[in-house]
Amino acid sequence: MKYLTALSALALCACGGGGGSGGGSFPSAAVQQTAPVAQEAPAVTNPVFQIPVNPGCTMSGDRPYCELIANDSAIGIGVAANNVAVFTNHTGSDLQIERADAYTGEQTQWGEYCAYLLNDLSQAATAQSSAGIGEVGCATKNIGETYPSLKWGSGLLVKPGQMLMLNSHVEPANTAHTYSLRVHAATGVSSWRMPKTDAVINCDGQPQPTAGDRWTNTTGKDLQVTGASIYSVSGNNASPNTMNGPACIYVFTAEGAVKYQNCDNQIRTRGDISFPAVSIAPGESVAAQALNVCSAPSLWGWAAFLRITGE
Repeated sequence: MKYLTALSALALCACGGGGGSGGGSFPSAAVQQTAPVAQEAPAVTNPVFQIPVNPGCTMSGDRPYCELIANDSAIGIGVAANNVAVFTNHTGSDLQIERADAYTGEQTQWGEYCAYLLNDLSQAATAQSSAGIGEVGCATKNIGETYPSLKWGSGLLVKPGQMLMLNSHVEPANTAHTYSLRVHAATGVSSWRMPKTDAVINCDGQPQPTAGDRWTNTTGKDLQVTGASIYSVSGNNASPNTMNGPACIYVFTAEGAVKYQNCDNQIRTRGDISFPAVSIAPGESVAAQALNVCSAPSLWGWAAFLRITGE
């Protein structure tokens, strides 16, 4: 399967993979870029997409730096292959991203795109590899598919000064992408990635779990988990988007006892799951973990981007 080739490449490249990599790595020089040279942003010219251009974009080289703009309809920007787009909230108010979309004209390859919420560009280079930094959602497409939307329930919370970075990866050769965002002024939700860091796992024919780390509520106030966006590439040709073992979401008391457990079959499979809000009191923690069995030399990856309200 082509996605296995893609994951193999991702495991070798500097950009990561599995739980969502994106092919456009962020060179050190770009990370230091704080004042992009203002140039006219290119129009989104592919007539298939018909996405209005975000008017708040300037270019530094071929990389767009855009304003995060509340708009009644989706607005977007085109990017060259192996590149990213950065959208910054300069409004002084909370915004919520209702959905993000990626478009490319090809349907013959495996691909993925990912979203990263950053406080500054210095975090971009370590957004996948450092726990608690960055990755808030990823989506894949198989051969013959287009990309599904990234959604975060009522919307992803982006605070003043924060930026959303969108990135993509297609095998065997990256292609140009168009990204669009639908944004409103609101409170939105936070996205907590489980496991915290990106990983590609080598199949060995034995039951293999994802990392069992946890997020702890250190805010001093009650939070709620209301669902998750699931990233799933199983290494199993029969079910390329479904783990063949259980996958669960947990809430633990401050003492470590299981307060809530949800092992719905939807958590095993690429897509979204929602459920009645479960409280996470100060000192309590939340986690999600999946189990998979697949044969070498295939590779697999799974992540749950938990939707958290109340931050």
